[in-house]
Amino acid sequence: MSKQYYIQVIADNYLKNIMPDPVSMKVHTRFLHGLDMAQFKEGFLALLSLMRSLYADISHDPGGFGMTLKENTKRYENNPDYRNSDASFLRMPHVLLILGAEGVLQSDLTLTVNGDALLAAAKALKIPNTALSSLLAMLRSYGFEINGLGKSVKTGDVILLSHIDCRALTVALKAMSDALLEMNKGDFKKPKYLFWIMHPGILENEIVKEPKLTVDAVFHAIDPINREYASALHMFALNTTRHIVRSGSNGGGLCNNLWTCTYTGVKNKKVLFGLHVNQGNFYVKLNLYNIGRYMHLMAELPEKMQVAICVDGWGCGGCNSRCGGGFVFEMDGERYDKCRCGSFIFKDLTAEDIAGCKKLLEAELAFMD
Repeated sequence: MSKQYYIQVIADNYLKNIMPDPVSMKVHTRFLHGLDMAQFKEGFLALLSLMRSLYADISHDPGGFGMTLKENTKRYENNPDYRNSDASFLRMPHVLLILGAEGVLQSDLTLTVNGDALLAAAKALKIPNTALSSLLAMLRSYGFEINGLGKSVKTGDVILLSHIDCRALTVALKAMSDALLEMNKGDFKKPKYLFWIMHPGILENEIVKEPKLTVDAVFHAIDPINREYASALHMFALNTTRHIVRSGSNGGGLCNNLWTCTYTGVKNKKVLFGLHVNQGNFYVKLNLYNIGRYMHLMAELPEKMQVAICVDGWGCGGCNSRCGGGFVFEMDGERYDKCRCGSFIFKDLTAEDIAGCKKLLEAELAFMD
């Protein structure tokens, strides 16, 4: 069912991408803050649950969180209302981020946060004081005990934050915030998507480094049937290619549930194909550099794929000085010179289409240098 507001679409997309509960965790000692591993994991699972609840509740009632309410009426690409709605949504996880980053963890697992530091961090993240104070107050509904907070955050305030149901939650929040900021060299403006999705990989090492995303992120973002298709292609190419996973630009595509897993040749590093997700819609793009050498396979493909190869996309126009030329082939006596960017994209996939993709990829791999 279509959502009324952009903010609801956005909240659902972030919710889909929160990391699943880890079966086991690796956390460096410096982030445990004196807890044992079992205690820390309890706090981390509680933090994951909190984030899921917040994202789901924003989707259900964005107005109750003071979010931007723009009607869901246009496409999301290059839409300023959509981007502004995303910025509005992110105020909530950013409030948690600055609480953890600026808070000092006490022996009783309470976070003590200085009002001056809180206001400065909120300004860096473009959170107005009215929104900051309102969202802080709302956290009381999610099990937080907050002392020292008036109607608004003021210079000189000292705010005490603890979680009633799970005292260790504040330790996990502190650890995730510190690790993210350390990785970003203290700059709140740098990418924060690993915090938005609560990726525990940033806690593993003494010197924080960005964890490598896996294809599970793509699988997580799509429905079970397409997950099965994506997994089949992934397993097909696993031993003959290298792959890398990205979400938009350094995580900026999460509001669109935007993911790509790109597969390249082992030796020549040419992009062979990619699994793509946009707003939950899954498609596959093949780069068939040598398609002209195995045109005999076209007759074995589903008709829908044959049409996509010949009709979809556009001709190569040599659009820039680095253009390597189009994908050239002949079919039914007609010559094609297809642009590499817009060609061989297959949507609304079926099991038969996946079999056809494998057949084409197998042929392409045989000719790759």
